[in-house]
Order: sequence, then C-alpha cells, then structure tokens
Amino acid sequence: MTPGPVPAPLDEPGSDEPIDDLDLAILAGLADLYRRADPVPAGLVERIQFAVDLDDLDVEVCRLRDDSDLVPAGARGQEESRTVTFDSTNLTIMITISVVPDDTVRLDGWLAPPAALRVELRTTTGHLSTDADERGRFVIESVPRGLAQLVVRTPADGTADDDRSVVTPSIVM
Repeated sequence: MTPGPVPAPLDEPGSDEPIDDLDLAILAGLADLYRRADPVPAGLVERIQFAVDLDDLDVEVCRLRDDSDLVPAGARGQEESRTVTFDSTNLTIMITISVVPDDTVRLDGWLAPPAALRVELRTTTGHLSTDADERGRFVIESVPRGLAQLVVRTPADGTADDDRSVVTPSIVM
C-alpha cells in the first residue's frame, strides 16, 4: 500500500497561504462524503442544545444511578411507570414517572436529604416548577412527553451549605 501525500511542513512555501477555491472544493467534497456516509442523527443538535442550555452555569451535575436490580414500577394492569434515581455530591433525586390517560406524565419525586427546595423541570416546550415540601417530596403533573431535565434550586440566601443548583442529565419522559 502506498502512503498518501505528506502534508507540507509549516516552513515550506504555500503552507501559510490563505485557503483558495481548490481547498474549499476539497473541503466541501469531504463534508458531503461524511454527510452521506455518517449523517448526524435526527434531532441530535436540538438534544445537545437542550442539554447545555442552562441559565445558571454554577450547577452541580447529578449522575444517573444504575438501578437495574430494582423491580420495575407499574405492575398493576396497564399502568406504565418507571423509577429513576440521580446522585450528586450533596443531593439524591428519585423520581417515579407515570403515564396518565391524556398521554402526559406525572412525576412524583423525593429529595434526599429532605429539604423544601424549588424544583424545576425543563422540557423542550418550556419549564414547569414546584416546591418540594420539608420532607423533600414534590409532584409535577401534566408533563409533556419528550426530553426533560430536572433542576433543583438551593437557596440563594446563604442558608444552604452549598448555594449551587443541582441538575440531572436529560431523560426521555
């Protein structure tokens, strides 16, 4: 097998010249090749933008806990639900996602350690919010199906040990 052309070292003539029409045509051909051979999955750009579009960049990111040994929720009839747990350094968020008859979902959630904190659910169609009670319990109803992300706001008044918000990875409702 014969190796391809070797790129010119930076000190050779032409190596620091501006990109010309031939260079642009080659780059366009490469881009077209990759578009056909390995296209960007549908919706990927929107999912990435959703995942990184946070108003508050001072956040602690939770990780999804692997609860594969848990028994699935919703063993009663046609109910469809699942339980998901997220962990961070200072907070655990457990949610049960239940499908309701109008094809939205209901989130029942618990914060540990328990605290009365603001809970926001970011969806592709907007934000829903509620407050967890002093036992850390919260409910968000009429959640549209699709990509969503929880943000738990800690008090900004300095009463919490760490006044950063906690955010979960995006999940599909």
